[in-house]
Amino acid sequence: MSSTSADPISYTAQIVAAKRAIEQSLPVPLFNDPYAAALAGNEVEHLLSKWREVAERQGRSLEEVIVKRTRYIAIRTRFLDDLLLATLPQLSKPQVVILGSGLDTRAYRLPWPPATNLYEVDMPGVLDYKANALGSIKPNCRHHMIAGDLENFQTGWIARLLEAGLRQETPTIWILEGVVMYLPEPSAHSLLRTVAALSCFGSVLGMDAVKNGSILAAQSAKNADRGRVVRHWLFGCDEPQQLLKSYGWSAEVSQPQDVEIAHGRYPESMPVTAEVGGHQQERGVWLVKARKDQ
Repeated sequence: MSSTSADPISYTAQIVAAKRAIEQSLPVPLFNDPYAAALAGNEVEHLLSKWREVAERQGRSLEEVIVKRTRYIAIRTRFLDDLLLATLPQLSKPQVVILGSGLDTRAYRLPWPPATNLYEVDMPGVLDYKANALGSIKPNCRHHMIAGDLENFQTGWIARLLEAGLRQETPTIWILEGVVMYLPEPSAHSLLRTVAALSCFGSVLGMDAVKNGSILAAQSAKNADRGRVVRHWLFGCDEPQQLLKSYGWSAEVSQPQDVEIAHGRYPESMPVTAEVGGHQQERGVWLVKARKDQ
C-alpha cells in the first residue's frame, strides 16, 4: 500500500497515520502513538518535505507548520481516546467496534481493561497491511479484525461481527472516525441505521462529520485537482444532533476549536464560508459523542 494507491481510502489512511506520527515530534503531543510511523511508510517524509517548503516560503518554523497541519487529526484522535477511556470503566463487559478502522492503533497503544473485546472492521487489504506492518506487536485487548466493505453490506461484515462475539444485548462503544464523510448519502444513512440496530440502550457512539459547506469546498478542491484527502468527501450534515436523534441517539456536538484540548492549536476565529457557484455556505467539522437512549 502506498500514497499513490488506486484505493483512496488506503492512501488517506496513510496520510492520517503520517500526521499522527508527525504529531509525536512536537514538544507536547496530544496523544502517544509509537506505531503510526511504521504504518505511514513514506508518507511521513512526503508530508514533511512539503511542509518544509511551506515553512521556508512563509518565513515560519517547521514546528509552526506541523502544529497547524496536524491539529485536526491530533484533536480528533485525542477526543475519541478520551471518550473511550472515560466510558470503558462504566461497562462491566466492555466491547468496542471501530468501523472503517484504517490504520488505527488504539488496540495496541491504549490501556484497555483486560476483558475488553475490540472489533475493527475495514477492507481486507487494509487489515492485512496493518497486521504485517506491526508484525509481532501484541494488542492490549481481545482483538478481532473483521473484513468488510462498510458501503456494501453484501460483504457480510455484520454477520462476521456477530459471529466473532459482539453481543447486541450489551452496551457497545462505536467509533466512526473519518468514515461518514467518505460515503454517499444513502450509504451513510444505511450505516448509521445498522449501527443503531446493533446497539442497545446505553451504547455510546464517537464520530466526526463535516458540514455541507465543507462538501462544497471539497468538490471545488477536486475540480481544481487539489486536496488529496478532502477531494473524496461526499456526505455532509449541518444538524448532526437531529441526524443522530432520528436513529435513537442523544448527541453532544462540538467543533474542534471548542474542545478544551484544542486550546492553543486553533485560532479564536477561522474562515468558515465556502463559495461555490456564487453561493456561500458555512463549512466546518463536527466532533460527536452520543448515547443510545431508546
